[in-house]
Amino acid sequence: MITDIRPRRPRASAAALRRDFWAAFREEMRDVDISCSRASSDGWMWHTAGLAAGYLASLVNVRQGEVCVRFRLKDANADTVSSFLGAHRDRIDRAFETPPSWRGGGRSHVIEQRRAADVLDPGSWPEAMSWLRRQLQDFQRALWPLVGRVPPPGERRRWDAERFFRELETWNPGCLSPAQELLAWASDRGEEVQWGSGGQCGSFAPTIVCRGVPYRLVSARTDGTLRLLFTALRDTPAFAARERQLEVLGRVNELPHVRLAEETLRQRPAVPLALLADPAAARGMADLLDWFRASVRSP
Repeated sequence: MITDIRPRRPRASAAALRRDFWAAFREEMRDVDISCSRASSDGWMWHTAGLAAGYLASLVNVRQGEVCVRFRLKDANADTVSSFLGAHRDRIDRAFETPPSWRGGGRSHVIEQRRAADVLDPGSWPEAMSWLRRQLQDFQRALWPLVGRVPPPGERRRWDAERFFRELETWNPGCLSPAQELLAWASDRGEEVQWGSGGQCGSFAPTIVCRGVPYRLVSARTDGTLRLLFTALRDTPAFAARERQLEVLGRVNELPHVRLAEETLRQRPAVPLALLADPAAARGMADLLDWFRASVRSP
């Protein structure tokens, strides 16, 4: 038996390989409209892709020899957003080279793409990184119209209808009709509208004023989301009681796909504004606001 006594080149540790891989991947993504977290020895890299919901990450597994892109929902609105995306699963799947896998449970929902990659061989990295880049871009294109696209930061100033709808058409054109219907609801009933003053996202909220107290249930935003203003209700005479707040939550959860837990009454959860593009959901929102208005006027 002949023994190979040639000196062996020491193999880099998994941590060092991951750090080098991510550093190279940041360069791969330099000209892409998707930002990357710093290169580290972790098995994942976070990305900011302008999505108004969820978390997007690339993953590398040295031991198993694979790379992955994962979109995860885990916030208070996770069940709502997941239900809405599930209704558009065919459309989302068609946006990819091969359909991604879907899984969920316990208010954590994942859509991901995986493929084998010999991460131990740096010569294979360009192919793996090119694949990761394409998957990230596919996730971005597939999800922007559904979960909303966050506009870039700007100067703070009071918004108005002209500026709001101009920005909304630029960043989330599929949300124009739902936002216009919300504004028309307030106008048709002679109610006020409060315009926001944010620098990054514009907003407006139909406002019912009763005995000098403003009541607001929802706020439409240029990032393609609809905020449920639950925390603002707790300090109002009509909804100070816990049972009244639970009644509001129950009514909100009657909207298609909306599944918000009781804990969200202490928050301002966001749901996709595009959800209201469905005629049944639009009618449900009008009915919800009519009920809310009647509850304020006759508590």
